[in-house]
Amino acid sequence: MSAVTRPAAVSLDLAGTLLHPHPSVGKTYARVARGLGHRIDPQALDRRFPMALAALAAPGSHRERWDEVVDRTFGDSLPRSALAEVQDACWRAFAEPTAWRLASGALAALAQLRFLGLRIGVLSNADDRLAPVIRAKGLLPFIDAACLGESKPSPAAFARMATALGIQPAEMIHVGDSRREDAEGALAAGARAILVGEPRPGDPFPSVRLLSRLPGVVRDGMLGATRGTRLRREARNLLANLRGHPEESGRSTEREVGTLDAAIGAAVRRLGVDRPIPEHAISEAWGRLLPPPLARRSAPLRILPDGKLLIHCESPVVRAEAAFHARALLAKVRELPGCRHVVAVGFVSG
Repeated sequence: MSAVTRPAAVSLDLAGTLLHPHPSVGKTYARVARGLGHRIDPQALDRRFPMALAALAAPGSHRERWDEVVDRTFGDSLPRSALAEVQDACWRAFAEPTAWRLASGALAALAQLRFLGLRIGVLSNADDRLAPVIRAKGLLPFIDAACLGESKPSPAAFARMATALGIQPAEMIHVGDSRREDAEGALAAGARAILVGEPRPGDPFPSVRLLSRLPGVVRDGMLGATRGTRLRREARNLLANLRGHPEESGRSTEREVGTLDAAIGAAVRRLGVDRPIPEHAISEAWGRLLPPPLARRSAPLRILPDGKLLIHCESPVVRAEAAFHARALLAKVRELPGCRHVVAVGFVSG
């Protein structure tokens, strides 16, 4: 019998998942070219860039490969004598934090993943130019390990990410926007995958349209989502493995039981794990604990040993607004299953 491996970490792609070009690749390239005396339509560059990126197949250093992308993107709209200068300026432009924007809800999503007890890594084919961007965008406090300049979809890239996080690939969920590089690569390495973007009919991978929905999907996967099915002893042991408790031992009988709802109640009582998990309860209810505009820009971060619930806010303004709701928030939290020990709330930002 193969046991269900409880996820211990989430790795995320950078460009296209956590970060997006700002205002776009074409507009940044056009701005760079204009600064060197060449006026080029940014919309034409935006149309060419995806094709230039898809056509990239030759091996080489990161710089050589991106020089080829710039060459293909500009095409014959740029004099050949100016190409090297423009390539160098475009390379440097995307090392600047101003050329990137953080995905909506990214910091709150990372805070909730941490709240669920998961380690977090970033796994990207993008090179070390993005290291200062990670820091400037406020991602660094949430990241336990970073593997940049990788070779997704190679399984070796995902294996290196798992090693950096101190886990096995089977304990990792990888999140990204590319079916080939992220989802298929993760599965080939023995990890799980979640896609960010519009789902496609028949797609075998779970997906979220918005990064803000990611913690809920991960949480559901951690808890198991098989309500209404019938449960045998084998499945009860899978549940025990998921929760990190010992399997049932004894005679190997396979008696039918009732629905999963009833079986889970009996199984967790038998295993002594019927105490609710406060982090899961708070995470699941978060959208109802604060006014929606504030809930989208904040997230539970951790419960301190003294019973204080620490909440991460995207900015000092959000922190100040959320503080006005502290008393009502605490009252709602304490009504959740397993949360009576929460005696205070605190807010941090940055």
